[in-house]
Amino acid sequence: MKNIKAIVLNRNLSIITTVIFLALVIVGCATTIPRTDTELPEIRLEITGPGIGRQVMTKPPRDNWTGPGGVQLFDLVPNTVYRFILTVSDQGGVARANIRMPDNFIVTNLAPSTTEEVVGISRSLTQLGSRANPRTGLIISGRFRTPNTGIGRVISFEFLTEGTDFGGASGPRNQRFMDVNASVNALSG
Repeated sequence: MKNIKAIVLNRNLSIITTVIFLALVIVGCATTIPRTDTELPEIRLEITGPGIGRQVMTKPPRDNWTGPGGVQLFDLVPNTVYRFILTVSDQGGVARANIRMPDNFIVTNLAPSTTEEVVGISRSLTQLGSRANPRTGLIISGRFRTPNTGIGRVISFEFLTEGTDFGGASGPRNQRFMDVNASVNALSG
């Protein structure tokens, strides 16, 4: 039992250390907003948990992440906790990072604390950058618990992500979207 607790503690410390490192490396990089910026931001979404292991989706290369034939990329287990990390990066500074998921997902351990959470027809998590203090990246991380679907019920949905840069000192903002098809399925796991 003592060894199991040590393994769980080491795993949790490893996850925390990774998130802190990413936050320091990506979010901690100050930048200067260029005069013009036509490059789109990059988006990376990582989801980790039971039944799916570690799934990493990026844009580029893909706008839409689906399984073969357009079905869900992965099935999440009902009433189960998953970790997520959304990273948006752009050398000219990131103005906004956003992820949307079903409103019945319970989100905890949300970081950074300045992340805005709005619940309506979906649960929207937003982190805003600052023109006065531009950074090359923004991160939103946390945990979510999937709803209990009941026997034989499947909930199909999309994780919708968005990254926006400042568009340079004088240009329009550049925006990129990525969506990931998934489901909560009692037959998963």
